[in-house]
Amino acid sequence: MKTRVSAFTLVEILVALVIIGVMLSFVAPAVLGRPEQARKLKIENDFSSIKIALDLYKLDNSNFPPVNLGMDALLNNDGVGYLNKAPVDPWGTEYRLDYQDDNIYVVSAGPDKKFGGLHAEDDHLSDAIQ
Repeated sequence: MKTRVSAFTLVEILVALVIIGVMLSFVAPAVLGRPEQARKLKIENDFSSIKIALDLYKLDNSNFPPVNLGMDALLNNDGVGYLNKAPVDPWGTEYRLDYQDDNIYVVSAGPDKKFGGLHAEDDHLSDAIQ
């Protein structure tokens, strides 16, 4: 007779942490009353959520998503989805993945809603994901 041990899986714990992070990104602006700080907090939480989704993708596929798929690989495809929907930055622009050397970066276009260009300094870049 087999005995079942009930416990949380790593994926369940990671999903719970992502949910808490997303909830914090909504609560922080009301509590802090500092919009710039709230935007930064939302970006950091989104970067964290996307990094977890990338790690889970790599765990399942032995590699990060190919350049031609980018963020689309993390969305619900063929019943497997690492993100429910494409996350957007505080200014309403979808994040994108930037591949440089052997690293991946998550990029927010910033207030001008344009990646790179004349105002590239307003873009937000995550830490390298390896």
